[in-house]
Amino acid sequence: MPELQETGIALLDRFVSWLTDARGLSRATASAYGADLGRLLSFCEGTIRFDRDTLRAFVRSESERGLSPASLAREVSALRTFGEWLDLEGTVDGGAARRIPMPRVPRRLPGFLGLSEVMMILDSYDTSTPAGLRNRAIVELLYGAGVRVSEASAAKLDDLDLDRALLRVVRGKGGKDRIVPVAELSVDVIAAWIAVRNIFTRRDPSAPWLFVSVRGRRLDPRDIRRIVEKGVLSAARTAGATPHTFRHSFATHLLDRGADLRAVQEMLGHSSLSTTQVYTHLTGDRLREVFKRAHPRGEDCKG
Repeated sequence: MPELQETGIALLDRFVSWLTDARGLSRATASAYGADLGRLLSFCEGTIRFDRDTLRAFVRSESERGLSPASLAREVSALRTFGEWLDLEGTVDGGAARRIPMPRVPRRLPGFLGLSEVMMILDSYDTSTPAGLRNRAIVELLYGAGVRVSEASAAKLDDLDLDRALLRVVRGKGGKDRIVPVAELSVDVIAAWIAVRNIFTRRDPSAPWLFVSVRGRRLDPRDIRRIVEKGVLSAARTAGATPHTFRHSFATHLLDRGADLRAVQEMLGHSSLSTTQVYTHLTGDRLREVFKRAHPRGEDCKG
């Protein structure tokens, strides 16, 4: 199979632009795909080849350098998506990537916090200061609406309906907008933050972002992770929690209390119900533990 005639870097730049413009992927996801394919470009010494033997050799070399099954699976996914784009472009036959087997990734159940642990983190922020109030409001949104860290970062004032306790998540993962309810106690904290937010936006009163820095710029996902980490470090029993842990906790607590699985799917913005069903395993384990402790013959219950 002939090499692709366009220079590798230019080709990848056009592919990444297509991912964001046509497929609606976030810039972070598109950049990750571009980075994976950049390693293919290096493997091919600057000119991408897209035949089956080259792709198999590339994946094998990535495995040999110690990549985890999950990382390999992501790279194969990037190759397949790139092949799909090459087909659409009519550049070359991109079907070779579809014949690369997808590595098997062990299914890992997401971690979550108990309600008392969530409260420990929330209470760790000093809400007597504007920055502390903002930080608590961020974590309140992560837990009270189950949004992703990128979605919290991208939220604008106009996306929030305080009166109805609703948030419009604009073009979340998968490129779809959705409306999610926000816990009313979380809304109270967020409203208190908005009331003092102008202290941070004096340089640009028209800044649209819900969460801003002391200089009025939008907080990016990295900023939010640092804010969460600060609260986690202040609550000793919650070591290791991340912004996504609050999303997992949101889903788990809803299902624990009888929420409909499809409603939770819609709130989380999952395209597939099977993605949401992982939380039923968590709640099932907890139900068995409750049964063992409370039923007269609970010890007879098999794990």
